[in-house]
Amino acid sequence: MLSQKNLQRRLQSSTRINLARDLHDSLAQDLVAIGYKLDLLIADLPFNYRAKVREIRDLVTTATGQVRKELFALRATAEDPLDQIISSAIPLALDIQGDLSTLDSRRLRIVNELVRNAASHSKGRIIRLEITEDSLIVSDDGVGLFGVSELADQLGARLEISSSKEGTKVEIHFS
Repeated sequence: MLSQKNLQRRLQSSTRINLARDLHDSLAQDLVAIGYKLDLLIADLPFNYRAKVREIRDLVTTATGQVRKELFALRATAEDPLDQIISSAIPLALDIQGDLSTLDSRRLRIVNELVRNAASHSKGRIIRLEITEDSLIVSDDGVGLFGVSELADQLGARLEISSSKEGTKVEIHFS
């Protein structure tokens, strides 16, 4: 059972992560879209107006970079990876078998993404995380889990996803 202090830390961490996700999905994406539209506009403008619009485009690029930096800082404020993963699991329960401390930051990122997706989309009650030396298994008792195949591909890992009426299982093999 979580103590009151741990529960408060978990909720604060979850709030930071949710805020970062919401800002990424809105403000950051809008800034990128504005930048692309400015690029198209610059191409259609007479030469003597392009420099002024490029200045605006540069400001949008700088703002986009600042927003991304702040989003990274918001996500990194979880005190440790376990807190971040526990926060991502809300409102589902999380059952961890194995040692999270054996995972590097890239593998922790995959675990966090899988847990967050299960919590957001599975409509289940519990997420199970099994950690071994050469694999991660994330499963839930819900109706579906969206993949993280690109992240696994970057690590050269093999991703296996199985889904049934009993829930979804994601296996990532690193060898």
